[in-house]
Amino acid sequence: MSDKNKGNSVSNQSKLWMEESLLKLMQTENYREITIQEITDNAGLSRRTFYRNYSSKDEILDGCFHKIWVEYESVIKQQTDLTLPNIARIFFTMMKKHFDFISLVNRHHLLPLFLSKIDELLPLAFNELKGKNMPFPKESIQYALTFSTGGFMRILILWMNDSKQKSPEEMAALVKDFISICNYSNF
Repeated sequence: MSDKNKGNSVSNQSKLWMEESLLKLMQTENYREITIQEITDNAGLSRRTFYRNYSSKDEILDGCFHKIWVEYESVIKQQTDLTLPNIARIFFTMMKKHFDFISLVNRHHLLPLFLSKIDELLPLAFNELKGKNMPFPKESIQYALTFSTGGFMRILILWMNDSKQKSPEEMAALVKDFISICNYSNF
């Protein structure tokens, strides 16, 4: 996420308008074909304003992903139960809350940008919440986190495309079953 003009209320309002503009354009246009000029015209702003705040349109989405992450992390930090099924329940609760946005991003094949943001932020949150008490090498933890985020993103796609979409609680139960299956099958 761009730190350009961070904390400036005029800049924050401009960013919000550009975010709304991009998401509106993504409803009808291919993301790759949306231009900075279209975003700024639709937002009623200048290209100069765009480049004061961002270096690319991907940074707009990065900011959206970051907001979702901050919200998710805030809920996680309040938890005493940090088991994978409970984390899954919280994750799918958050994804359900932001379903329209995540679906739009998925429709444009941009979930790898979200995954990249999670890959950046998860290790920091993990270290803060659990890292001090983990008896494993940092490299093992890094691989485990990467494995988990990749798995969650694949499950997210499956969940979004399921016509009988399961509740976050049902998804938590599936993750619990998945853990049992992995332990039973020696995957």
